Amino acid sequence: MSNGVLNIGLVSTEAGLRSVVDEAVQQARRAAEVEPWIAASPAALEAEDLERIRDADPQVLMLDLTQDPAGAIRVAGTLAARFPGTALMGIGPDLPSGLLLDAMRAGLVEYLPQPASPEALYEALGRVLQKRGWARDEETPRRRKGNVMAFFSAKGGAGATTVATNTAIEIHRITGKRTLLVDLDLEMGEIATLLGVQPRFHFIDLVRNFHRLDADLLASYIDSHDSGVHVLSAPFEPEIGEEVTSEQIGGILRFLRSHYDYLVVDTSKSLAPPVLTTFREADQIFLITNADVPSIRNLKRSLPALDKVTGGDAKRLRLVVNRFNPKGLVRLTDLEETLGMEIYATLGNDYRTVIESISTGRPLVLNGSSRYADEIRDLAADIAEGAAGERPEKERKSLVGRLLAPFRGGRDEVSPALEAAGSEVPAHG
Repeated sequence: MSNGVLNIGLVSTEAGLRSVVDEAVQQARRAAEVEPWIAASPAALEAEDLERIRDADPQVLMLDLTQDPAGAIRVAGTLAARFPGTALMGIGPDLPSGLLLDAMRAGLVEYLPQPASPEALYEALGRVLQKRGWARDEETPRRRKGNVMAFFSAKGGAGATTVATNTAIEIHRITGKRTLLVDLDLEMGEIATLLGVQPRFHFIDLVRNFHRLDADLLASYIDSHDSGVHVLSAPFEPEIGEEVTSEQIGGILRFLRSHYDYLVVDTSKSLAPPVLTTFREADQIFLITNADVPSIRNLKRSLPALDKVTGGDAKRLRLVVNRFNPKGLVRLTDLEETLGMEIYATLGNDYRTVIESISTGRPLVLNGSSRYADEIRDLAADIAEGAAGERPEKERKSLVGRLLAPFRGGRDEVSPALEAAGSEVPAHG
């Protein structure tokens, strides 16, 4: 999708309907294009058609229900779940009230009976854009392209949730821009606890109702923290997190980034498909680790998967060492050499401040001054600076290509513990 251009997809075998859509778009007097046009009945869509829709990422997808209304409505439910960020419109014959209700339940946000004039289609399209918050005072409708940051640790207890939560608050304070903190640890997420909030809804509620979501309804699923950060919490019941698919997570993140400037996403400590999907959608992935052998070993085992989902783009990865003790056994140079990555930031070991913050539900960056809070502020400032304009970085090789490099001659002495941690890269299990 071109920047600032409204994409309208069409699924119809009727060339005449394509002409009507083209004329309606011309009346709109705004930057728009019909892409893709799939010459098929919605009920007969095939896998390659779904790939075309995914690649085009249209804001609006029009479905021609003329040939098989009931079959098209069933497919609409699949499309709404697979592409939750896309608004579905129906065009076709007059439907009985029961079938029309089924269409709305399947995810159609607008239905226009045939024959549809360009004027009627233009008005219906305007209503859809208003519902989704894409139309503002006759301006060209465009999606906000928010920055998505995923925070991940390969071992539990590394402090990734604390870092993500406080960083989000500080990014909002520095920039003043719309910031959403998303808890995608759907089984054991604790962001609500760290913020001291009682969420009204959670991520699964959003998934279940996403087919009918617009900008106004989105606000009802989002909680606001006193800091000004918005929060989308994990569910309290761990078992219901299993019903979310990778495709739903990808679509929801794309939708949310169209409404926020910054998305800070705290992931689970796994390489399950939903987490990998989050990595694919993220602009930056912050790898939070402690400077101990189990943490470093687990992170090293994760690197091939990270390399795959980023397409070998190491610039998207940010290594943050949390709870670092400069007097500890592991040196930062050893850690960098073992992982084949440069350290982006270090955060000190301030256990008392952090545990007090967690216990009171008061984020530490809002709870007076401490060395750890100052380090979080520095990290957030650096992230905000990098998001505002690309920072110059050193050329980096693909991670997989660097995994064995630290142990190929010409190096200083490495601590025995890290020698053992880096001597092999077993499969993640």
